[in-house]
Amino acid sequence: MFMKVFVSANILGVFAFDEKGKMVHYNLFSPDPELIAERLNDLKKGELITEEEALLKDLIRSGYKEIAWDKKIDFPGIKCLYEPENAAREILQRDFRKLAVDLRFVRDQAELNRLLSQVNVQLTKKELRKEKRDVILMRAIGVVDELDRTINTLSEHMREWYGVYFPEAEKLIRDHGQLAKAIWKEGVREKLTDKKVRKYADITAGMPFSGEDLAAVRSYAEKVHGLYTVREEISDYIKKESRKFMPNLSAIAGPLIACRLVAQAGGLEKLARMPTSTIQLLGAEKALFRHLKSKDKPPKFGVIFAHPLIQEADRKEKGRVARILASKLTMAARADFYTGKDMSEKLMSDIKAKLRPGKVKGK
Repeated sequence: MFMKVFVSANILGVFAFDEKGKMVHYNLFSPDPELIAERLNDLKKGELITEEEALLKDLIRSGYKEIAWDKKIDFPGIKCLYEPENAAREILQRDFRKLAVDLRFVRDQAELNRLLSQVNVQLTKKELRKEKRDVILMRAIGVVDELDRTINTLSEHMREWYGVYFPEAEKLIRDHGQLAKAIWKEGVREKLTDKKVRKYADITAGMPFSGEDLAAVRSYAEKVHGLYTVREEISDYIKKESRKFMPNLSAIAGPLIACRLVAQAGGLEKLARMPTSTIQLLGAEKALFRHLKSKDKPPKFGVIFAHPLIQEADRKEKGRVARILASKLTMAARADFYTGKDMSEKLMSDIKAKLRPGKVKGK
């Protein structure tokens, strides 16, 4: 009667050893680095690969009834026990270089070293090709932030230019996007639809513009307004995708702030590993360094300063609100990265419970 057999796999293939450490069956992989990398990736997923299936059938035909494996599987005709540190794994870790030459997988150790390097290159390439939603969102929020800087600069120039013609409109319409649209769509001061602005058209202190002057500034305003449209489209995309990818962080921080936190941290995984105090100050590194160097007041918040709860809090309460918010953002980031479970309602409920009534205008 056959005793228990131990099974494990490595870069060479899949192997089975009896209780005395004798190899009883094996299936080697193809010595092609790319194919080996594919097999190792499949093994990492816990899938039953072709070579393992063939080995199991060989063991059943040989009369084995029970195997100890370092992966959780079920297979008809044989009892499979899950033993992560079984004898087969220990043998392969100890003797795989000798096995590689003895089984003629490679000619010598130098060739094995080259193969190992090539396999690692293939594994790295496959890892880089994996879809990483946080990286995509980090790039997208970077575009939004760059658009904000560009739009603000261009809008100031637009204001100065149009202000020469109609300074009252430049002063009364404070929203850059609204002013850009008014200049582009209407332009001529007598035709502005905003009544509180148009009433100054006949008494303006502005200089007269020729048709060419007005056409030029209107064309410029159209381009500025187009940037606002692009920014809005990308922002909508970020909001949609971040709610799917990191529901907890997006719900607590808001999608745009959530993405900025991830970008500041260098990825969702890094953010999930950070302590609360670090998350609270993400984005305030310059202020922190100034504090350490010149003993200025330490910063109380970084990116999260833009959060509505902090914005709406009394000045003396902002620091406390930031600490409460940062602690829940820490939990949200960890939930998103490690479990993917949406617990945002509970987190928001905890935040509201910790904010004393009357101190903070909360959600």
